[in-house]
Amino acid sequence: MITGFTISTVEGKIESVDSLTQQRFPKLNISLDNVSAEGTKMKIAYTFIAEYMDGDAKDSKKVGNLKLGGVVELTESKENIASIQKRWSEKRTLPVDVAEEIINGLNFRCSATGTLVAYALGLIPPLVISTTKITEQK
Repeated sequence: MITGFTISTVEGKIESVDSLTQQRFPKLNISLDNVSAEGTKMKIAYTFIAEYMDGDAKDSKKVGNLKLGGVVELTESKENIASIQKRWSEKRTLPVDVAEEIINGLNFRCSATGTLVAYALGLIPPLVISTTKITEQK
């Protein structure tokens, strides 16, 4: 169960004020960077990136970006923590139910914070409205 979210770094940049009129909805990416645990607490470091381009073609120019980073805290049983850590160390993935909860929580929180930063820079808000569903490859 998620017990805390921290956004500890926020960065935003526009490449050119003139290019803002051509910006498209950003391409969003959430990276889970590190997993650490102590007892029944687990910390998962993440990076949320929204990249803005002036088109969809391969030669599109970058308009700007937003980058947020921080930590998600979980509280689980020692057995679940051990299982999650083992999977992370072997495959660099999380169990589907844990990953979905984290990704959806991060989408909500980073979209809300990112909207404020985007507004200040003249960028389109990086809002994620739908819920993410993850399926495991067979």
